[in-house]
Amino acid sequence: MHLSNYAKIPEAEVVAICDIDVPELNRVAGLHHISATYTDFRELLKRDDIEAVDVCLHNNLHMPVTVAALQAGKHVYCEKPMAGAYCDAEMILRVAHAQGKLLSI
Repeated sequence: MHLSNYAKIPEAEVVAICDIDVPELNRVAGLHHISATYTDFRELLKRDDIEAVDVCLHNNLHMPVTVAALQAGKHVYCEKPMAGAYCDAEMILRVAHAQGKLLSI
């Protein structure tokens, strides 16, 4: 759903996607014509041509991935709820402020 919506935004360009489910990763990449695929989000975050990431994971995984993205200098759109625990949500917010990056939930 997210990728279909990004395709409707002329200013948005999806340059890479990540998933640990390789068959699904390849299916989605082919469907949306995305050539760069990753099974490790840390490798994706090393790219300097990525300005923002969309975190679409289970709630309990939002914090580590979102924090890593923010610390890598990326703006983040994170699905709601923000995190599985209040302390994780606080951590995300603190890191976003410290890094000076935009965070959207």
